[in-house]
Amino acid sequence: MKVSKNRSGVITFLAPDFALIEENLSLLDKEINKCLEMSELRLVLDFESVPYIDSRGLEKLLEYYNQVRRGGGSLKICNPNPLCNEILNVTRMTDYLDVYFNLENAGRSFS
Repeated sequence: MKVSKNRSGVITFLAPDFALIEENLSLLDKEINKCLEMSELRLVLDFESVPYIDSRGLEKLLEYYNQVRRGGGSLKICNPNPLCNEILNVTRMTDYLDVYFNLENAGRSFS
């Protein structure tokens, strides 16, 4: 399990390759905290390899969203599979997080 990190200009792309469930979240926490420490506040979470999000994962997404917003930045989601997209919609996380279905559109949304 890992979180891949790429930067394109001022945008940081983080791509976890695991389910966002309680026992896995420390890996993503570590990367989000590094980004915040480095003032990397335009973040895109690429969910292409995220098979599932549990309730603790949703809580952490909201926490990340609030941390980034407090710093003056923005957090977006891209490439959720159908199940993750449904979870985000049903739980109304999409009221807070913008969801895109490819990296290019997610990156362009910061313009």
